[in-house]
Amino acid sequence: MTLHFQTICSSSSGNCLALWSETTRLLIDCGLSSMKRTRAALTTVYDDPTQIDAVLLTHTHSDHVSYYPLRVLAEYGLSVRLHEDCLDQLKDKHFNGTGFKELDIVPFAGKAFTVGDLKIVPFEVPHNPLYPTCGYQIYYGDCKIVVATDFLDWTGVFDRFVDADFIFVESNHDLDLLRQYYNPNSRFHLPNPDAAQLLVNIRKESRKVPSTVMLGHLSSQRNEPAIALAETRQAFESTGIELDFSLTAAPLRQIGHPVRIA
Repeated sequence: MTLHFQTICSSSSGNCLALWSETTRLLIDCGLSSMKRTRAALTTVYDDPTQIDAVLLTHTHSDHVSYYPLRVLAEYGLSVRLHEDCLDQLKDKHFNGTGFKELDIVPFAGKAFTVGDLKIVPFEVPHNPLYPTCGYQIYYGDCKIVVATDFLDWTGVFDRFVDADFIFVESNHDLDLLRQYYNPNSRFHLPNPDAAQLLVNIRKESRKVPSTVMLGHLSSQRNEPAIALAETRQAFESTGIELDFSLTAAPLRQIGHPVRIA
C-alpha cells in the first residue's frame, strides 16, 4: 500500500494538488491559468488524467478553480466535488454561460464520503465570508492527511490537524513584506507567525509525529519559502519543542517532487 502527494502549483496565483494511492487518483483544486497549462500539468502527474477519480474543490476563488480548467475537467469527463453552498457560486463565477454537461458535479453537505480507497472528511475553515471554504482530512487506512489553505485563524480547526501523518497548510505572507506590499485580502489568509504557532501546538498535542509538513499557498510578492521555513523553525526553537519531522515548502508555480506518505 502506497500513498503519494505532489504539488502542481501552490501560491496566490494558482493552486492544484495531487494525491494518489495504488488505485485512487485525486486532485485538490485546479486553479491553473489556461487550458494548455491545465492539460500539460495534469498529464505530467497522471499518465492518463481521464482516470482521475475526483477533483475536490476547497472554494471558488479563481486561483483555485476557473473557467478554463473547468473546460479541461469537462473534456476529461471528471467528477468535481464541492460543498453544496459553493455550487451556485461556481456556476455564476466560472461557467461563463457554458452548460458543462460532461462535468459530473457532486455537491456534498459536510459529511464524510469516499473516493476509491480514500475517506474524505471536509471541514469548514474561516476565510473570506463571501466564499465558503473547506479543508480536508483524508484517510488512507490508518494514515491521516490534512490539507488546509485559505484561512485566517486556526483556533477553531486545530483539532483537525492533531495526530496527522502528513500536513499541507497555508503559510501565506510575511508581515514585513505585507507592510511593504500591502494587500487588503491578506487579512483572509494565515501569516507565517500564525502558521508556525499552529504547527508548534500541533506537535505539542499530537501523540505521533507527522512524517512531513509542507507549507503552501505562499504569496508570490509577500513571502518567500526561505522566510516561511525560517519562521517555523524559529518558533520551534524558541519554545523548546523539537522539530522532529520533515519540513518543506511547496514551489509556488513549478510542479513539486512527489512525497511518499505511506
